[in-house]
Amino acid sequence: MKSLFKGLIDLLFPPRCLSCNELLISEDDSDFCPDCKNRISFYFPPFCPICGFTLPPDTGDNTLCLRCVAATPPFEACRSMGRYESVLLEAIHDLKYRGRIATGVALGNLLASYIGQYLPVQDYDLVIPVPLHKKRLRERGFNQSLIIAKSIARNFSLTIDFQSLRRLTYTEPQINLGRKERESNVRNAFAVVREKAVADSRILLVDDVYTTGSTVKECARTLLKSGAKSVAVATLARA
Repeated sequence: MKSLFKGLIDLLFPPRCLSCNELLISEDDSDFCPDCKNRISFYFPPFCPICGFTLPPDTGDNTLCLRCVAATPPFEACRSMGRYESVLLEAIHDLKYRGRIATGVALGNLLASYIGQYLPVQDYDLVIPVPLHKKRLRERGFNQSLIIAKSIARNFSLTIDFQSLRRLTYTEPQINLGRKERESNVRNAFAVVREKAVADSRILLVDDVYTTGSTVKECARTLLKSGAKSVAVATLARA
């Protein structure tokens, strides 16, 4: 019945690419047409086993990038799906600034498919989105990271927890800040309000864009201080 209902909906409202709005004729269940999907610059190995930074093609396995050698991040691994440009950038903006929730769900499904290749996702206990401050949540009306995280949790049948990690301070947008300013901007900005929920748990932390990593690092530190066993990070894009 579910298949029949979907077929009827597709007949009445043919699926269209979320980027270019062209009719979708592919049968791969993607919400992007092949041309638009090919314009997403996906990241592939070799990359730093910790932060996921792409490395030269001839780099050996388990080679750390210079930043992780200089200062090991608090998370055990981070994987970002693609470069923050072109189709991926526009799709994230459609979600984040234009409120197109369906695009966020599709991006979450795409990210789930991607990280399943490079992280042992089934080994994690909780999926936690990077939280927004309540003021920003009122301004935007939704948390884009939660929408992405829900798709990942659903794809891997994992528990999602969007209540334990809270953002305590309202900070200015980080877009025009440098690395040190970003770190200062988010320092002590988060807190765990339900320590029992995260204690001894392996957590997959989800955000939309990784720029300097300041936000996810601060979230990871906060979760680990509250008893989390480990934290890994998944983001749609890397700037």
